[in-house]
Amino acid sequence: ADSIIEIGAVKFNGNRVEAEWHSLVNPNRRIPDAITALTGIDNSMVRNAPLIREVVAELEEFVGNSPILGQNIQFDLSFLRRQKILLYNDTIDTYDLASVLMPGASRYNLAALGKMLGIPLPNSHRALDDARLTHAVFMRLYEDIHALPVPLVREVVIHGEQLGWPGTAAFKFALADMDVDDLAPTAKQTERMPIEFVGQQNFAELELVAGEIVEEPLDAEEAAAYLDHGSAFARHAAQFERRPEQLEMLRAVADTLTSHDKLLVEAGTGVGKSFAYLIPAALFAIKNHTRVVISTNTINLQDQLIKKDIPAIGKMIGQDVQAALLKGRGNYLCPRRFMVLRQNGPSNLDEMRVLGKVLVWVANGASGDRTEITLNRPGERDAWSRVNAEDEHCSADTCGGRMGGSCPFFRARQNAQNAHIIVVNHALLLADMATSGMVLPQYDHLVIDEGHHLEEAVTGALSFRVNQQDLERLLKEVGDSGSGNLGYLLSITRNYIRPADFAGLGQQVKKVGEASFHLENYLRVFFTAVAEFVRAQSDGRSNPNYSFQLRITPAQRAVPGWDNIEITWANCADSLTAMYDGLQEIYKAIVGLYTDGYDNLEDSIGEITKNLNMIKEVNQKVTNLINQPENNAIYWIETGAFNNGRLALNIAPLRIGPLLKKGIWDVKKSVVLTSATLTTNGEYDYLKNTLNAQDASHLTLGSPFDYENSAVLFLPTDLPEPNAPGYENALNRAIIDTASVSGGRMLVLFTNLAQLRRCGQAINHSLSKLDITVFEQGDGASPAMLLESFKATPRAVLLGTRSFWEGVDVQGESLSVVIITRLPFEVPSDPIVAARSETFEDPFNEYQVPEAILKFRQGFGRLIRSNADKGVVAVLDRRVLTKNYGSLFINSLPQCTVRRDSISRLPDITKRFLGE
Repeated sequence: ADSIIEIGAVKFNGNRVEAEWHSLVNPNRRIPDAITALTGIDNSMVRNAPLIREVVAELEEFVGNSPILGQNIQFDLSFLRRQKILLYNDTIDTYDLASVLMPGASRYNLAALGKMLGIPLPNSHRALDDARLTHAVFMRLYEDIHALPVPLVREVVIHGEQLGWPGTAAFKFALADMDVDDLAPTAKQTERMPIEFVGQQNFAELELVAGEIVEEPLDAEEAAAYLDHGSAFARHAAQFERRPEQLEMLRAVADTLTSHDKLLVEAGTGVGKSFAYLIPAALFAIKNHTRVVISTNTINLQDQLIKKDIPAIGKMIGQDVQAALLKGRGNYLCPRRFMVLRQNGPSNLDEMRVLGKVLVWVANGASGDRTEITLNRPGERDAWSRVNAEDEHCSADTCGGRMGGSCPFFRARQNAQNAHIIVVNHALLLADMATSGMVLPQYDHLVIDEGHHLEEAVTGALSFRVNQQDLERLLKEVGDSGSGNLGYLLSITRNYIRPADFAGLGQQVKKVGEASFHLENYLRVFFTAVAEFVRAQSDGRSNPNYSFQLRITPAQRAVPGWDNIEITWANCADSLTAMYDGLQEIYKAIVGLYTDGYDNLEDSIGEITKNLNMIKEVNQKVTNLINQPENNAIYWIETGAFNNGRLALNIAPLRIGPLLKKGIWDVKKSVVLTSATLTTNGEYDYLKNTLNAQDASHLTLGSPFDYENSAVLFLPTDLPEPNAPGYENALNRAIIDTASVSGGRMLVLFTNLAQLRRCGQAINHSLSKLDITVFEQGDGASPAMLLESFKATPRAVLLGTRSFWEGVDVQGESLSVVIITRLPFEVPSDPIVAARSETFEDPFNEYQVPEAILKFRQGFGRLIRSNADKGVVAVLDRRVLTKNYGSLFINSLPQCTVRRDSISRLPDITKRFLGE
């Protein structure tokens, strides 16, 4: 168990420090080396220090009745309150304050907050220094509260006091400072801050034409002229470079749009793919009064297209290119649902934190797009799901009439309806495909960028996952006559509908509640049976600390014990059907009672609609997994670390090609799919077979960058192979030594998060001594925010996994070294990999190697992003030299300077090449 080794406290009044208190504490046990490395406190320093019970009285006297301020304060207080002190002091948590007052911050740990707020950071991780830093952070946050509108501060105080939120006291103190009368009004008396969003100007309505019409051809040479010598863009661009590869791609895209063809384009880094497809797409859409959809995989590219590239192209061609970014409903705040939360009040601390965060976000100019705020904790993401626009019952007419056009989702949808170019992500594209065009405005022309990711995106979009806790949460959401959505429905209709109708509704609710009660019991029996089956099949490999995945095949369904799973699920399925039928009757009844303008009832209808959809999907999907398997599906059960120790049922599509053929290739007039990495060993065969794009033509364009003089590819000759003893120690040493000579500026790519975390722990202390910051994926910040923090920090190392192997564009000296820790092979036992491998005669060479090469090429491509870039890519996996397939990886890269040498030489080679 953890023990206290040092306590530091600061007593302050505003910015003035009145007193400080400090003591080392003997933990009565050995201090781990990692803690000594972090804090500098070793065993000799605490050997003669007092025990915790000997210092608490003095600490309690120092604190007195003052409120206690701290970062994640409940964690610290939990140790002290075991000593029966400070039991009744008010608390203020700077984590909670910062998460509300800095809604878009990438991280909320103390050091990160100090940096973001411009506070000089102490070099130590000592208690008194942390207390001083916490004080400074609090004072800056306290200033931010004073800058907020009074109604907002008052609303936070009202809701926060009801829940005991640990940021309430700071808002209450600030409200008193604001010299406001009546500091504690009731919620009904509170003047609420209105919800308004920025960046929501409407486009003029366009006469977009769709359907069977004769389209005017686009002259490829005229389109290419906009990027050639003599163009207005060439005359006025500060650093214009004529790129033959870009012009060739532009002509090919123009011809594809005109001829209604299908085209695959591999265009190396630096070609300028976005301009090469956006110019012909914009010209074609304007000329033919139609729309072109651009689909990407990453948010970064979407933002680049909307905020930078498309506006530049509008100026270049001298025409108004109307473009819209459209995301799934869950990405947008729903003003109506958020108002319901404000009126009813948050029910837990996570909802309170999200309510405060959104209020501050709106006050500071929100667009309503969820990517602008950070939701670190699972409970916060659950709270967001209650206020986002994921309400299929809500219609454009209802929203427009009720909310005055303020809903961010329907404003985005309206803009998309009237846009020449609609930018979406792959997930939304596939949702539209799966619903036969119910998600996006009708379109005939499609460009898919980052196309190498399409298979993974289709797999993710069409996958299904559920565990026992998900289903119990669903039952809790549905509720009964006294709780959940049904209880809420009865409470709001009690005085709204006729007594006879209310009595009938109550009887229907009672039936659903009874079915739910039975289902909850049946689910426990079912998941117990599943767990016992998995345990029997795992041969001791099932461990809560590690992930174990059991693929469910026809052979598994014939194993003794599976019949018990079938029997127990049959009971669940019957109860799910009864719940569904009962909710359907309730839905029909309340829709018949609904009149426009009754906000709470509309909210209730939306929630019950979501419940119906979830119940139907669960019943169908789990029944498929148990005893009605589909041919094109992969089924597996997962336990352990990947699912927080919970048992989960999973389904994914086996082949995505037929789905794409039916939903895209066969129904769209023209499709362009592009990426920097589409080929393996120079061939398109693997990709075409995977995506069912055999009939598409293809074009391969190399990079215009001079890799031979701008990049060194380092291959170690003496590093142990990745699974051999000593590998991780050698890897960590190489990262530390190389980062020390490069001044950070390093991206380290991993294939699994566990190794990344071990590496972070091993290198953090050594690099912090060199004033090099280590950013780690997985610490709560979104990849986009983590990348921005990395770019903004002069001396930094970024440790990333899957999402950082691609889409990362860091130009200039901010990134000079990329380390690939191991070749990105998928785990062979992964159910999806195993199932798809069975569809190949030689799965390793025909499937696993091509997949790994595509990811490897993406990782390499993170380094050189402009003509001025230079740097080192170190592949710290000896298999590229020792295995037969290794040459396929190296040959897939652009021609660059290759150095094969001892791992100890990497820092010196890096230093010499970078001229450090």
